[in-house]
Amino acid sequence: MNAPVDVAAFVPDRPRWRGIADTGPRFALLMTVVTASSVSMLDTVLAPRPNDSPGDPLGCLLAAGLDPDGRNLDNVLITVRSSAALSKCMSGVPTVEHWKGMVATLLLLAVAAAVYWWTPRLRELRHRTVPVGDVDPDGTLAAELAGLRARAGITYGLAFRVDPARTTAGAVVYGRFGHYTVCLHAGLLVRCSTDPEGFHAVVLHELAHVRNRDVDFASASTALWRVFVVLALLPYLYHEGRMLFEGLFGLNDSPFWPGVASALAYSLLAGLVLVGLVHLARADLLRRRELHADAGAVDYGASPAAWEHRDPPGTVAASVRRVTALLRTHPTWAERRRVLADRTRLSGVGALSMFLVGVSATLLVNALLVVPGLSTNTGAAWCTAAFVAPMLWFALARSVAASQGTERGESGVRTGIWLGCGLVLGEFVRGRHGNEWLVPAPWFLLGLLLAATVAAVWSAQCTRLALALPRRWARRAAGLLNLLVVVAVLGAGLHWWYRSGQYLAVGLHNRTEVIRDQVTSVYPDTWQAYSLELSAVVTLLPTLAALTKNIPVEAAALALWLLPLGVWAYTGTPRLRVRRTLVAGLAGGALCWAGLLAAGYVQHGRRPGSWAERAGAYSFFHTWMMMGAVLASSLLTAAAVAAVSRHFWLPRALLAAAVAQLLGFAGLFVLSSADGCLGRYSVMTDQCHWVPAVGLVYLGPIAQTVLAPTILLAGCAGLVGAGVGWGVRRLRRGSPIRPALADHPDETPGRAQMPPPHPVVPRPRRPRLFSLGMVLVLAVSASLLTVAAHETSSGAKPARASVSVDTPGDMVGDLVDSSPTARRAKIREWQALAWLGHGGLTHYERIADAVKDFSDALTAAGKQKPRDNGTIRLDNEKFSRLCGALATRADDALAYFPVPDENLQKSWSGSLREIARQGRICQDVLAPGDDGPYKTEADRSRAFSQVLDEMLRAVRPLTTILDKITKVATGST
Repeated sequence: MNAPVDVAAFVPDRPRWRGIADTGPRFALLMTVVTASSVSMLDTVLAPRPNDSPGDPLGCLLAAGLDPDGRNLDNVLITVRSSAALSKCMSGVPTVEHWKGMVATLLLLAVAAAVYWWTPRLRELRHRTVPVGDVDPDGTLAAELAGLRARAGITYGLAFRVDPARTTAGAVVYGRFGHYTVCLHAGLLVRCSTDPEGFHAVVLHELAHVRNRDVDFASASTALWRVFVVLALLPYLYHEGRMLFEGLFGLNDSPFWPGVASALAYSLLAGLVLVGLVHLARADLLRRRELHADAGAVDYGASPAAWEHRDPPGTVAASVRRVTALLRTHPTWAERRRVLADRTRLSGVGALSMFLVGVSATLLVNALLVVPGLSTNTGAAWCTAAFVAPMLWFALARSVAASQGTERGESGVRTGIWLGCGLVLGEFVRGRHGNEWLVPAPWFLLGLLLAATVAAVWSAQCTRLALALPRRWARRAAGLLNLLVVVAVLGAGLHWWYRSGQYLAVGLHNRTEVIRDQVTSVYPDTWQAYSLELSAVVTLLPTLAALTKNIPVEAAALALWLLPLGVWAYTGTPRLRVRRTLVAGLAGGALCWAGLLAAGYVQHGRRPGSWAERAGAYSFFHTWMMMGAVLASSLLTAAAVAAVSRHFWLPRALLAAAVAQLLGFAGLFVLSSADGCLGRYSVMTDQCHWVPAVGLVYLGPIAQTVLAPTILLAGCAGLVGAGVGWGVRRLRRGSPIRPALADHPDETPGRAQMPPPHPVVPRPRRPRLFSLGMVLVLAVSASLLTVAAHETSSGAKPARASVSVDTPGDMVGDLVDSSPTARRAKIREWQALAWLGHGGLTHYERIADAVKDFSDALTAAGKQKPRDNGTIRLDNEKFSRLCGALATRADDALAYFPVPDENLQKSWSGSLREIARQGRICQDVLAPGDDGPYKTEADRSRAFSQVLDEMLRAVRPLTTILDKITKVATGST
């Protein structure tokens, strides 16, 4: 039996829900951003003003080596490197009490609720409105209004009043939840007899507002915004502006000035952008609700001819009028008529609305950081994705469903780009680049743009596929899965940005030596032969690390290609062209096999002679070369498929990339299991054996690292490939590339021309079973790989570099454990003073006490009566305990902040490491038993004497170093 396409499975077409479904979520997001911003702003206003002294919380940052005039990247690395010591230091000083901001926000909400509740009554008192009965003695008007109310289907609390002072032929609706009032202007009463159709249109328009429930959202958001401006925004702007003013005019002697100028300026800018955002968003929402009310009025029986009004001639230039139109709360009459003539315009996704949603999302992340449970960027990012994704999905679903059979096909490109631009602008306004006015590497912000566009395009194209499902419950289930995937993809993009992207943007991409040193510390080896590969690894590592070991992201990576494939298996949609896509995936798999063989060939030529050498850098880079082969072949496959596809190009690209990836993993398993049987392509051994366990050893970690990121990055590659393919096709046709990308559906990946809806004919049973079987095989294979990756992650023990007691002091940590020396003498003085006051002097005194205890014990032992051989007996247990205490206190001092001077830090850390090393050797010397390196009493005596000499030699420079630090702190140098 043929089943028609049921658009209502995605978007209810009842007039009651049309307006609230379009504007309600965006009103909710706007109020959420304002509420969350209240918490952070009131936190700032109510927090005690820092005095910038070394005993203040800011002193912990100075003690850690923060330089207000230095590069933001160096300051970020300081906080990352000394995170444990910084947390310990901050725990001992007064901090911002965020509960004050939350309590103040609750009071603000209470005031806003009171304003919302009493505004209708105050409005009636101010305008001196009267009930309809006072101007309708014969009841004719009341009967007419009752009939219109019945036509609109409003059965709950509604009252009509008249404003005698207003002579215009209009009306307005206001009220609170459950109690609404339609106020008729006096001029409209005259129109009731002279133009009844016009009177009906005006009243039904206002009743449509009530039916759409947008009166509640508009009134609540207006009340909240007004209270927020008075109680939170203005005090915050005054607080930040005063600090900026004092710094600019020399009224502030803080060492953090002028480095903090950019942060204060961006704080003011964020507040002003919030003002602009709310005004633009509110104006856009009010215009949209007017258009929905017009459509509702016509649905209730109003004549479209009532909208045949002429717009007043403008007195400003057209360019200025286009800008001022964004601030208008009512659409023009021409726009109203266009919407009534083509209702699909109501379902279109507005560029401005998505742009404002993107800006709101970024501001929401920043505001949520002070909320308990969301105090990390990751938690705030996922919470924001949960807010934004339903708006994106629902808007695209309505647009796709409404555009079936029209030339206005919705692909999601334009929507995703505008959403991404909003995210980028919001991140710029947040000013999270410290004391730098502009982020050093802004191109990393494109990651947010790509994530938003991939989510929008995939959602739109999968919604179009799901409309072909014959059953309503199946379409709803597909829509729910679509929404969950959009949440995960947006969350993954924001998670990547806040975990890695923002640090790469502030310059970490130019400090690859930091990551390189961390990598080389795991496998101490010779790395000169792998300089190129090491650079590639440290470039990819931050991105891959941010997208792994995350269950929602891994589930989304599977659903991105399995959901469209499952819909195709059930409906047989021909435009997805699964067979051609699978062939492209096979070609990508073959390319991956070739890349794996090439990696083996290269590695075989530089294979070390011993197994010990093969287990170090050689094995590490072979693993990464196999990862690179799988990743590169999958991305190239996705880009190529998207470039040559005209319909459903993103699902096809993701499916081809997934098939290429699965075949690549299969090739990796085969080549690793048969290593030694491949001749010139063998990597670790030349003995031919089939060892599946070896293949699993390689497969698990590689799948854990690149399984989910490959699919997500393939979506970005598909987006780029589709854009390149569109540009090439336009150039081959010889026509210029017009900027109106979305107006040419046949020629762009942005909007594919929609065929008219066709009846869904269920597929024959045998082909459907074959398709479902193929989907099952691919799904099981990918799921098993995901499980294997998790088993590897949970079962593997972390690798540690084995460091013996003879390791020299200039370890890898020395390369990054000292901050650059501050340029200003005042900053160096405050850093040294804070370093001493927050624990540096305490650690020195504890080491000095331990040395004194050791010296006292030696003095007491020397007073004993010598034995026959001239020696004295030592209490090995006591001296072992004293040596351990000295080593422990040296380790504690090493865990504290590094000395804020590069030269002094090297001497300080070197002495402490030597003290800790000699303390542990001392414990080994005094340990009971003769199974160690010290067999006889003479061996122990010589070793103990040597330890005493070395320990004394290591302790002696500490006093000199402390004196130099003290001179810096007191300004004596």
